[in-house]
Amino acid sequence: MNTRKIRNIIIKATAFLVIASASAIPGGSAWTDMAGTGTEVSALELQGTVTVTCSALWTYSRPDWTAKTKVVYKGESFTAVEKVSVAGRDMYRLSNGAYISANPLYVSFSQSAQVTAPAAPASQAMAATANLNMRTGPGTGYQIIKVIPKGAQVAASGSQNGWFKVTYLGSTGWASGAYLVSLQAQAPSTAPSVSTTYIRTTANLNMRTGAGTGYSIITTIPAGTKLESLGMSGGWHKVSYNGRTGWVSGGYVAVLSGYTQKVIGIPYVNQYSPVYAPMGCEGASLLMALKYKGYTSLDLKSFLDAMPKTERDPFSGFASTPYKIVSEVPEIFQSIFPAALTAFGNRYSTNVMDASGYTTAQLKAEIDKGNPVVVYVTTRNYETPVWKVYDMGPSGSVNIVDNMHVMVLTGYNSDDEYHVTDPASSRNTYWVSQVKFETAYNALRWAVAVR
Repeated sequence: MNTRKIRNIIIKATAFLVIASASAIPGGSAWTDMAGTGTEVSALELQGTVTVTCSALWTYSRPDWTAKTKVVYKGESFTAVEKVSVAGRDMYRLSNGAYISANPLYVSFSQSAQVTAPAAPASQAMAATANLNMRTGPGTGYQIIKVIPKGAQVAASGSQNGWFKVTYLGSTGWASGAYLVSLQAQAPSTAPSVSTTYIRTTANLNMRTGAGTGYSIITTIPAGTKLESLGMSGGWHKVSYNGRTGWVSGGYVAVLSGYTQKVIGIPYVNQYSPVYAPMGCEGASLLMALKYKGYTSLDLKSFLDAMPKTERDPFSGFASTPYKIVSEVPEIFQSIFPAALTAFGNRYSTNVMDASGYTTAQLKAEIDKGNPVVVYVTTRNYETPVWKVYDMGPSGSVNIVDNMHVMVLTGYNSDDEYHVTDPASSRNTYWVSQVKFETAYNALRWAVAVR
């Protein structure tokens, strides 16, 4: 083997080791969506030149340490437009859309003398016209940070390709300009005037990926379902149903005249899949509300494992286990009650509060403010409360609603119905009549609000 071949092998081996060391970051985790284990992201706008100082280095297609896309080599330079913290480690977002490690062991950074001013005003007040995803970059290919509720006010500080860089509740990201309107001279507390059309399906109706029968079917929406029309094209309505968006034919819907509703679209967590937690409705419900507010990105298993446990006292923590139905003598009431659930929620945000004792009017006021409320109601389509005495250890013998179930109150409408998000239902979300909901809720008036 000649000297030149040996030198080439050494160079290639060195490059491989540098690439491996630069990408294999101890403790790094892949980015997942809101229903899984997420990664906390923050960003700082800047502009300058990044130069690779090591032999070779990975670039990434998005702010995700596993999204390797291309190798760059020593001496190559790029324009950086943002510094992004991903799982406690820094990346630069480059002007070409790629990401690269900001570790000074691998790259050098030189700040530009002038930073290009953003296209939008320094602080432009805008409001969301629908529940709107805030993402880590200007496009649907970027990760979701949190959901901005319909009507919520945000501060826009720049724009790119029809997307606005916005700040909401302490988080900064990008949101589509198609669902934002400028508040201009309106008073800060005044929401934008948005004309809303509601429809009701008159038959079991296919929701498709586009406005026409030639597009593939996403799901089937049951007859009688109320929906908000997000737009129209060729006699088809754009709608959202169970967290998915598509198109339905206008020939099988009726426009609701004089109908109004207030619904919060929270991310859905099922207590049976992928984690089987038949007694975990309290944890799943609180997790949905916390995810909606952006207070956590944990998966259900991690969240339930972190929940405080007791042998049989739900006033202090979860009694027994949420992962199976236990048979003990005396029987254990497998649950966690509002005060203990609130204390657990306060680990993630002090904006979690025990709302027990609230009237339904007070619950609606929370919804009006964009706050989901965990409510203690009953099972099997809101059956009549059934009472039974349980031995709850240190708390003594307690007469409790035996057929209790917990879910999230997420809306109400002008037809005297309540909108709920149910962690145990195949429907995910649905409407409940005023009589059924209030009969079940008023048995205990137990609730936890997430503000």
